[in-house]
Amino acid sequence: MKHSSDQLDGFLLRLLVAVMEEKSVSRAAGRLNLPQSTVSAGLSRLRNIFEDPLFVRGRNSMVPTERMVSLYDRMRGALEELDGLCVPPTESGPAEINRTFHLGSLDYVSSRFIPTVIARILRSMPSASVEVHSLTMDFDYLEALENGALDLVVGNWGSPPEHLHLLPLFEDEIVCLMRQGHPVLRRSDFSQADYLACDHLGLLPFNVNQLGVIDAYLAQLGLRRHVKVVLPYFNNVPDLLTQSDLIFTTSRRFAEAHAAALPLTVVPAPLPFPPMRFYLLWHDRTHRSIACRLLREAVAEAITGFHRTQSGSSRAAAAAPTPP
Repeated sequence: MKHSSDQLDGFLLRLLVAVMEEKSVSRAAGRLNLPQSTVSAGLSRLRNIFEDPLFVRGRNSMVPTERMVSLYDRMRGALEELDGLCVPPTESGPAEINRTFHLGSLDYVSSRFIPTVIARILRSMPSASVEVHSLTMDFDYLEALENGALDLVVGNWGSPPEHLHLLPLFEDEIVCLMRQGHPVLRRSDFSQADYLACDHLGLLPFNVNQLGVIDAYLAQLGLRRHVKVVLPYFNNVPDLLTQSDLIFTTSRRFAEAHAAALPLTVVPAPLPFPPMRFYLLWHDRTHRSIACRLLREAVAEAITGFHRTQSGSSRAAAAAPTPP
C-alpha cells in the first residue's frame, strides 16, 4: 500500500520550511542555492502530496494556509530529527559506558587471561558488565559475532576467517607436555617417529568443519598422529596427563604453567610446528562502535601485558643459576 508520505523526503521538507520562513519562492531559492524553477516545481509536488495550496498570494508576500501553519512546527521537528541522524556519535568517555560486553573465549584462554582481562575492563569502564562465553562445537561464534550475541572473540586459529577484523596478540612456541617418567623420556632423542607412534590427547575443535592447529599442520605434511583421547576442555588436561602416557601438544605458556604445579615435563616438539598465534576477532558491525573499540583496547592491553610479564618471568627463571 502506497502512502502520500512515501513521496516526502528531506529535500522537500527543507524546501517547504524555507518557503514558509521566507514567504517567497525567490528568496527560498536563494537561501537553498537552488534555481527558482526547482523550488517552484518542488512546491507544486508538495501541494499535490498534501492536497492543499499551502500558500496563497498576499499583498507583499506568500501567505500560508491554515494547513501549512499546522504543518510547520512538525516539519521543523522532522528536519531536526533528520539532521540529528547524520551527526556522528559523541565520544563517550570510558567511565560513561554502561552496557554489557559479551566475550567469546576458549577455556584455555579463559583460565589464563580472562581474570586479568575482566579486571582491566572494569578498571577502564567501571559501569560496564562482562559476560564470557565458552567457544565450543555447538556454539557458532561466527553467527554470534554477526548477530551481536558476541562483541569480541579471543582465541587461536591457524587460518582466521578472512571476513572478520583481526588483531594479533602474541605467538607462542608449540611444545609437548607429558608426565614425568613417560616412557618416551627414556630415549636419548625424541624423534618425529616417536611422536607419531605415541598416544596423544586432543581437544574437540570449536569449529567442526576445521582441523585444529596441530592436526592441520600434520595433514599438510601427509602425517597423522594417533589421538587416543579427546576432551572438550583444557581444564581436564593436566590431571589426565599425570595419570596416563598420553602426550599433549600445546603452547609453551600453557605447558610451563602446569609443569610448575604438577609432575609434568615440557619437551620440545620434534616437528617444526608453526607458532601458535592468538588473536582478537570482531565483526564489521561493531568495528566503528566507540564502546567496542575501548573494549578491544582494554582486552589487547591486558593480554599482551600479561604475556610480556609471563615471558619475562620465564626467561628470568631459565637464566637463574641452579641451587647447589
